[in-house]
Amino acid sequence: SFHRTDIYQGSGFCVTGKIEAGYIQTGDRILAMPPNETCTVKGITLHDEALDWAAAGDHVSLTLTGMDIIKINMGCVFCDPKEPIRVCTRFRARVLIFNIEIPITQGFPVLLHYQTVSEPATIRKLISVLHKSSGEVLKKKPKCLSKGMNAIVEIQTQRPVSLELYKDYKELGRFMLRYVGSTIAAGVVTEIKE
Repeated sequence: SFHRTDIYQGSGFCVTGKIEAGYIQTGDRILAMPPNETCTVKGITLHDEALDWAAAGDHVSLTLTGMDIIKINMGCVFCDPKEPIRVCTRFRARVLIFNIEIPITQGFPVLLHYQTVSEPATIRKLISVLHKSSGEVLKKKPKCLSKGMNAIVEIQTQRPVSLELYKDYKELGRFMLRYVGSTIAAGVVTEIKE
């Protein structure tokens, strides 16, 4: 559990995670998305060693100041204020439907799982069914999706989520969909709706 008493005003607070792209240096101003607020990197720790910088692929702990920890949640992404990650509640994705006994229809409720986040969502629209290997459209606006199908769908989340297009950042553009405890689909983000 996390106690607020571990944080002293002025000394900042600590977050841990993996650097997906680029690099980070102590003294950098970085943007937290959501809540869309900037803070300063006071320290970087990698394998219990204090460093001046770290790069893509490193699992680091960052000591941050200039922001209230209460605003930071699991799945929050820190990025360059000049190139903020996109935050959305609606996006399109290419999904592969796994073994599910009931057909997936418009309005179907799911849990969106990506990185460390689990967010309630709805399949808002069924756009098309695709050929598994060639990706060509076999059917537009299908009434339902069933197991083994490859499809383009539009997903709506309850709260804003930080995602990227799969083609730009593979790790930030991949997700799973769950329904009553089982994984029913895997997908990649193809379009972000502002």
